[in-house]
Amino acid sequence: MISRLARGSAPAAALAALLSLTACSGGGGATAAPTVTVTVTAYPSAGAADDAATPTPTAPSPSPGGEWGPPISGQEPPIFGTTFQTDPGHDFSKGVSPSRDGIVRGRLRTMLDADVAEYVPVRWVENPTGRGRFEEPPEGDATVFAAPIHPGVVFLSAYGCTGGDQTINDRYVGTEPCSRDQLISRIENSELYALITVSGARIVKVVEIYTP
Repeated sequence: MISRLARGSAPAAALAALLSLTACSGGGGATAAPTVTVTVTAYPSAGAADDAATPTPTAPSPSPGGEWGPPISGQEPPIFGTTFQTDPGHDFSKGVSPSRDGIVRGRLRTMLDADVAEYVPVRWVENPTGRGRFEEPPEGDATVFAAPIHPGVVFLSAYGCTGGDQTINDRYVGTEPCSRDQLISRIENSELYALITVSGARIVKVVEIYTP
């Protein structure tokens, strides 16, 4: 605010000086002083222009509809939670990168290369019949993560290692230990919803959620 006032004072001072000279020149009464029109322009500060030109991407803020919930942490989220977990401070403008350390209720979407998996947070949405489904953030939302899968990752499948069984407990999460290769195959060939544990920017544990 101080810089704007300093810049605005120069045109105002010039106007005052000009009006003073005009008044003095008309003191003789012989000739009327000419009419002078002066336009004073306010100059925006450089900081304001920079702020307008360079938006700063941030993690999504909670929406009015309550779709965004608590941040990702080391505490296991509700398996069928109805809000998306957030990652405050994550800069989504710098490409896809790992989420903060903690447990993400999410969908492992695809493999970006032989080791790196892409994943997004999900929330549970019920329909009027009482059944439900997992929902990803809306199209166009930047909340997408990717992290390498640890060589010793723990994968507990809800459908067995071959995909034909039902291997869950009373919480509807997987109990069958399967290999890293089987995890990658499931990511590439099916919709895999899971509790995804990230530590040191790597995926170290995947506990599949059963979705009938």
